[in-house]
Amino acid sequence: MKIRADLAVYQGSTEGYIKELKRNHGVTFTSVQLSYGDNPYFDNRNSVGQIYNSWKVLGQVGAYHFYLGDPVPEAKHFLARVNQHKLDKDTELMLDVEGNLSGNVVAQINTFLDILYNAGFHNLAVYYSETFGLNNNYKLLHHHPKIWVASYSHKPNCYFDVWQYTQSAQTSSGGLDLSYDYSKDTTLAPDTYVKTTKKGKLFKVIADGGLAVSRDVALKHHRTVYFGKNSQVYGSVVPYGKATRVKTKLGYISGNTKWVKLI
Repeated sequence: MKIRADLAVYQGSTEGYIKELKRNHGVTFTSVQLSYGDNPYFDNRNSVGQIYNSWKVLGQVGAYHFYLGDPVPEAKHFLARVNQHKLDKDTELMLDVEGNLSGNVVAQINTFLDILYNAGFHNLAVYYSETFGLNNNYKLLHHHPKIWVASYSHKPNCYFDVWQYTQSAQTSSGGLDLSYDYSKDTTLAPDTYVKTTKKGKLFKVIADGGLAVSRDVALKHHRTVYFGKNSQVYGSVVPYGKATRVKTKLGYISGNTKWVKLI
């Protein structure tokens, strides 16, 4: 288990501050807020120093966006900020979902995640409250994001990979959010894909959250159905750029060997 800190404009950005977090709180990973909605006025003006010094002191860093309810322009603005900071495609990108949001929030989250995923960022996470986690099925979220749950009086009663257990850890620049990270290392191994085989082969879904089924080979238009973990399905391998897909009777699923294997 590791300890994470998430940094916004209210936290420090110097090398000394990041060393303080490591020394006093055991922090090994920081997630830095880059954007808030889609208005550049609310961008985190301390993010450059926070990211640079997190890399320098800790050797790793992630980035996050505070969501206000409009997924397409907000995702595009967040991606622009990610690219401004020259973050590579292995960087963990997190969507912070909280507050009073209207409409189908799960669908909104999926739209946001799809935009990040299609831009080549596959190390994704979603942050929300325990209440949201109890009332929504994390398995319906696209692309298997890490689930980051806030709960300050007890361990969350919903599924989580990362538990934000406090928002009041004391530092030289005021309070700080800290989280216990139960997930695997955030450094991603290179993606590999099932190879082209003869039609009619049997595949097994090994992804913990199952696999979404899409109408199209680009995996942009998901159906409401999905294959749960350990499901076995017949299909054929279809090349798609450097990747592959598995074409089934219900639609396309990813051919990534982290999520599906040929039996």
